[in-house]
Amino acid sequence: MFLGCTKELSSVLKAIELLKTSIFEHSLDGTIFQEAMSFAESDELYLALVDKTSLEVKTEYLHSFPELFKEDVLTLARLKQFKNLNLLKSLCKDRNPLSDITIYDLDNPNSKYLTLVAFNNKRSNRSAPASYLIELILPYLHKALVARYQSDKTSRSPIKTLTSREKEVLDWISSGKTNGEIGMILGISQYTVKNHVAKILEKLNAPNRSAAMALSKELGHR
Repeated sequence: MFLGCTKELSSVLKAIELLKTSIFEHSLDGTIFQEAMSFAESDELYLALVDKTSLEVKTEYLHSFPELFKEDVLTLARLKQFKNLNLLKSLCKDRNPLSDITIYDLDNPNSKYLTLVAFNNKRSNRSAPASYLIELILPYLHKALVARYQSDKTSRSPIKTLTSREKEVLDWISSGKTNGEIGMILGISQYTVKNHVAKILEKLNAPNRSAAMALSKELGHR
């Protein structure tokens, strides 16, 4: 399997180190994705992070990948709930015999997302084609993609618009405390707490305390 493919394996090792850094720094982008896939054709690359529940693409990177074909791939994938990889591979190969696709973390019950990668085998070594080598970097690519998405999601969080006192009140709301109890803990009046709660709900666009608590938990505030 590895005979004559030293260059490709070296590229994989470099890709893994690059992706490890991207995981730590939340820095994955289209350029890093291309560099990590250097053992495959540099064109016709597509990377997507998909929510397993809604089947929505949360973030994606494309390089010379036709938009219409991307939509065809996603339409078929959603129709089969991303569970028929062979059908997706056939769709890719019908368009280009060297095109391929893979999915990572679909069956992991502890993961909210799956990663889909479409690529081209044209530049790969026959002893270690890109379709094999990509399996070695997929865990790191998936983690880097999730890390970048969650970082971007947090940076856009409406919780960042809350004042320090409002965040403090939200913490106590999330702990199940009433306005009266929060007032006693913070040494402020129940009326002041009520005003803080109203501003929190407005800023978070939450209809009630339960919704604010759920949003706080989703965004990792607590």
